[in-house]
Amino acid sequence: MRKFNYRIVLSSIGILLMLEAVFMLFSALVGEYFRESAVLSIYLSSIITFTSGTLILFLGKRRKSEPRQISKREVYLTVTMAWLMMALFGTLPFMLSGAIPSFTNAFFETMCGFTTTGSSTLLNIEAFPKSLHFWRSFTQWIGGIGIIIFVMSFVPMFGDNSGQFFDAEITGISEDLMRPRVNVITKNMAMTYFGLTIVGFFFLWAGPMDAFDAACHTLSAISTGGFSTKQASIAYFNSPYTEYVITILMFLGGTNFMLIYTFFARLSIQIFREEEFRWYLSLIFLFTAIITLLLLTTGEMSGFEQTFRTALFQVVAAITTTGFATVDYQLWGHVYWLLFLAMILFCGCEGSTSGGMKLSRLVVLSKNTLLVFKKQVHPDALYRVKMNGKVISSNSSSKILAFVFLYLSLAAFSALILSFTGMTFDESIGVSISSISSYGFGLGSYGPSGTYESASVFAKYYLCFLMLVGRLEVFTVLSLFVPSFWKR
Repeated sequence: MRKFNYRIVLSSIGILLMLEAVFMLFSALVGEYFRESAVLSIYLSSIITFTSGTLILFLGKRRKSEPRQISKREVYLTVTMAWLMMALFGTLPFMLSGAIPSFTNAFFETMCGFTTTGSSTLLNIEAFPKSLHFWRSFTQWIGGIGIIIFVMSFVPMFGDNSGQFFDAEITGISEDLMRPRVNVITKNMAMTYFGLTIVGFFFLWAGPMDAFDAACHTLSAISTGGFSTKQASIAYFNSPYTEYVITILMFLGGTNFMLIYTFFARLSIQIFREEEFRWYLSLIFLFTAIITLLLLTTGEMSGFEQTFRTALFQVVAAITTTGFATVDYQLWGHVYWLLFLAMILFCGCEGSTSGGMKLSRLVVLSKNTLLVFKKQVHPDALYRVKMNGKVISSNSSSKILAFVFLYLSLAAFSALILSFTGMTFDESIGVSISSISSYGFGLGSYGPSGTYESASVFAKYYLCFLMLVGRLEVFTVLSLFVPSFWKR
C-alpha cells in the first residue's frame, strides 16, 4: 500500500481556513454597520486565519509526481481535522474581542455553532456585540449542510475524490449516489439552502423582528442550529406569526434538501412518495397530537391554538434538533422529558441539516424487526427489507445495526463519564443524548432555561468531542481511533 498522503490533508485544511477567513468578513460588515469596536478583532481574526491557511496550504503543496487518488484514511482525517481547525480558528473573534475571554468557553461556543448544536455558555446573550451574534449564527449556517459539502458546492477542490468526502460527511443508507453526480448533488443542495435562507429571511422580517434578528434567526433555523439573539429565545418575540414561520423553517431544514429541490425545480411530488419523509410527517403529527392532548387534559396549558402552536414548535424543534424554545418543557413533568429524549434520537431525514440517527435508519430497523417476527412463522420464506421499493442490502443493514449500537453505546458511556463531572443522573443522560444528537438542550440545569457555563472544563471539551462525533455520524471520527485503520 502507498504512503499516507499528508499533503492532501494539509492542502484541504489550508483552503478551508482561507475560506473561513473570508466568511469572517461578513460579520465584520455587520460590525461596521453598527459601528462596533469588536469589528477590529474580527478583521484581525480574519488576517490570522487567512495567513495560517496560506501557510498550511503551502506545506501541503502537491508535487507533480504524487498521485491524486486518496484512501479513506486521508478522507476521514481531512474531514475530522477540517471541522476541528475551523472551530479552533472560529474562536478568535470571540477571544480577541474579549466577548468570551475563556478559550474553553469560546471553543465550546464555536463547536456548538459549526455542529449546529444549540448549547451555549453565554449568561447575557443580549449584551453580546451584534457582529459576534452574526458570527455565531453564521457558523451554524456554514456547518448546516456540512463544511465540506458547503465548500464543494462552489469550489471544485477535491476532483475525483469528491464522492469519498461526501460520504465521510453525510453518511446514510442511500446507495444510489453515482459518483459523477456528487458535484451536481452538492450544488443543488446548496442552491436549495441559499433559496430557503433568503425566503425565510423576508418572511421573518415581515413580522416583529428587525432585519438583524431576522437574519440571525433565519441562519439558525434553516441550519437547525438554534442560536438566538435573545436570552428567552423565540419566546422573547411573543409572536404566533414568528413561531409558525420558524416552525416551517425548522421543518424544511430537517427535510432532505434534494427532495425539496426536486419538488420546486421540477414540480415533482416525489417527496410525498418517500417513506422517510412520510415517517417524518407522521411522527411530527403523532408527537404534536399527544403533547397537545396531554397539556390540555392535565391543565398545564389552556386554549387549543396556543397549546397546539407551542406543542408543534417544540416537537419540530426537537425532531429537527434545533435548539430553539418558546417554553421550558421540563416544567410540564417527567413524561415530557422522555418524549423529547425519544424525539432527538432519530430526528430528521437524510440529506438535511438535522442531527440524530436519522429516520431512514429507524425505518429500516422497524422493518427488519417486523421481518424477524414473520420469519418466526414462515422460517423458509424469503423476505427482504425494502425502502421506497428498493431492497436494502445486507451490507447496509449490518452498517445500520453497527451505527445504532455505537451511537447508543457512546451516549450511554458518555452519560456515565459526565456523571463523574458533577452532573446529576438526569442531567448526564440528557446532556449526553442532546450533544451527540446536536440538539443543545439537556435536562435539569442544562435545559431550555439554563446554560452550560456551570459545566466543568473537562465536561465542555468532552461535549465538544460528542458534538463532532454526532455531527459526522460516528464512523468518520471513531475510525481514527481504530489501530487497524492506520495499518498500511
